[in-house]
Amino acid sequence: MPMKKFDPNLFVAKWHCSQAGPEDLPAFAADALEAGYDGPSLRKLAGLVQPTYRDVGNLFEKALLEIGTIKIQTHKQAVVALSRITAADIVGGRVDPVEGAGILSGLARLAGYPRFISQFDQLADMPLWGERAPSRERLVQDIIEQARKLLASVPE
Repeated sequence: MPMKKFDPNLFVAKWHCSQAGPEDLPAFAADALEAGYDGPSLRKLAGLVQPTYRDVGNLFEKALLEIGTIKIQTHKQAVVALSRITAADIVGGRVDPVEGAGILSGLARLAGYPRFISQFDQLADMPLWGERAPSRERLVQDIIEQARKLLASVPE
């Protein structure tokens, strides 16, 4: 099985969007070390066992400086990055479109319903509409279409 390429920006985006927490930092740091990055903060993070926010302190920020290639700096950049990844996964068939719409709906709520993903909130709720719900086939088509529009209109 091929190893997944280490992408610190993906982890930082998940961190900003509360999809990663301090308990995930040792694995992140170990992956960074394995990918060839090095520094005292990365080493300390890699050695922590079940850390809390208090245990981590500012080690994460220092570790990111040691990596030095981080592009995701804000919550908004994180939401855009995770939205694009999820939309690409929907279009590419790597995630179920209804599940993907739920993920994008959560990101929309988290970010205050920005225009580029707000439509996924309604799409994610449609299966709950009972007899007024569109067929699954129609819903999947609509979600894929909206994911394509997101990818075409939201720059990386």
